[in-house]
Amino acid sequence: MAALLAGAALELACTANELTAVERDALRDAKAGEVVVMPELTARRAALPRLPVEIAAVGGPQFLFSDKPEYFLTGNGIALQEAVQPGVVRLYIYHVPTPTNSPKTISAVIENLGAEPMTLRFLRRAFPQPGSHYHEIAKTALARFLGGEPEVNSRTIPPGNRAPIDPELDAATATRDQLVHAFYEFEITQPARVTVFQRDPEQQSVEIIDILPKLPAVMPGKDSGSGAGRGLFLTSDFVVTNASDNILDPSDGPVQLIVADGRTDPWIRGHDSIENRESRNVGNYGTLYRIRLTRASSDGRGVALLMAKTGGGPWCGALAAVVQVSSGLLPGGIVNLPSDRVVFGGLNELVLIEKFPPVPRGQTDVVEIIYSPPGASCLPTPFVFVPLATGP
Repeated sequence: MAALLAGAALELACTANELTAVERDALRDAKAGEVVVMPELTARRAALPRLPVEIAAVGGPQFLFSDKPEYFLTGNGIALQEAVQPGVVRLYIYHVPTPTNSPKTISAVIENLGAEPMTLRFLRRAFPQPGSHYHEIAKTALARFLGGEPEVNSRTIPPGNRAPIDPELDAATATRDQLVHAFYEFEITQPARVTVFQRDPEQQSVEIIDILPKLPAVMPGKDSGSGAGRGLFLTSDFVVTNASDNILDPSDGPVQLIVADGRTDPWIRGHDSIENRESRNVGNYGTLYRIRLTRASSDGRGVALLMAKTGGGPWCGALAAVVQVSSGLLPGGIVNLPSDRVVFGGLNELVLIEKFPPVPRGQTDVVEIIYSPPGASCLPTPFVFVPLATGP
């Protein structure tokens, strides 16, 4: 009798862990990037078991992060100034100009500190025009960055000379509450200094940085300041894999993968040269997670990959993201989340990324995802894996 009761309890638990018929039908018909309303799954999303993974920092390019102070509340000034070495540099800029209606330019200048001419070549370049729809701007920048290709042409900067890193950014203006968001990777051949700042449109970037004040990360009168951090970070890429012998299998029911939560996956630490102290990137914005998960299909089902939203309130009511994913039942590549509108996050909403077919019994397959925490959205942004019946 005890064994029968235990078996019945296990069957009930498994049944409760499955999707409803309505949810299964919604997934079966959904396309990549489509918003899917799943009330039962959303209700228990926070309690779903986490897929055991290992997150390994693998270095990556030198990483400059400029998002503090996020708002230039006291007017023109320098928000970041760091020295970098020859090689690849990643630069992430996220700022809003002084809160007046006067146009301002937020730009970045590089100075050749070496004894030889320096060449600069973009490997990836993403600069949407400034505007007031933060989610759309950040989402556009991330899509362009993930899909970016190295430029053929390069520029040469003589020793001791300066130049705007991106002439288009340097020519743009923004006004009150407009976001300036730029995401770059470039290669240089000499040691250099990079400065991110706000100036008046008529001022010259290569000259004005000599007299602009260097701004504190936390503006006067603010307890913690705005923005997620600033400085030079030597960790910019992560590899995420299954922990030990754990394999993603639909027989385990829905599971979630969470990165960039600041707890199980700590924020990266760097150095802020303006204030000569350690800094953090609260959100790991601008980093790349290269996720590689081994999966099986012991029960003959496939798996659907979705993204969920966490948080609420006035600043966390919507989410917009972009990922690059390996192909499954749908074409792989860069997927805008969502694809048919800017944001999701309404009642019971998730967004589909990809559907993967069953793996032949006794075999395994690999799911690959490239993810960068999306600017303008609250973190974390959980990935949710759910069983997928691919038959009629």
